[in-house]
Amino acid sequence: MYPNPARNQGFTLFEILIALAILAIALGAIISLASNQTLNTAHLRDKTFAHWLALNKIAELQLTGEWPAKGKKQGDEEMGLHEWHWVRTVTDTPDDRVRQVEIAIFRVKSDQSPVTTLVSFLSQPI
Repeated sequence: MYPNPARNQGFTLFEILIALAILAIALGAIISLASNQTLNTAHLRDKTFAHWLALNKIAELQLTGEWPAKGKKQGDEEMGLHEWHWVRTVTDTPDDRVRQVEIAIFRVKSDQSPVTTLVSFLSQPI
């Protein structure tokens, strides 16, 4: 009653290759997921800083009590260790005592689409 020696030989080369293929596919998926997560984190960080900058530009207008002139104004400002480009567009509304202010924030001046855009309405100071 000795054990069958053919059953005690271990894994075949084919079984090892299948296990390595499964492991390689799993590791590839994990690396891809980690890479996507890093890109998403950077995008959300940029969106957050850009939105904060837009809120700051609106708050500046509100605090100074300035009645902004219609048209476009642009500039650069640092936020979160990055230099951002902003464009402020002021337009009329149906009410003569209220103006629409749109702040668009760009990563760099040459970008075509903004990271974020904030629209606010300011009333004429008394």
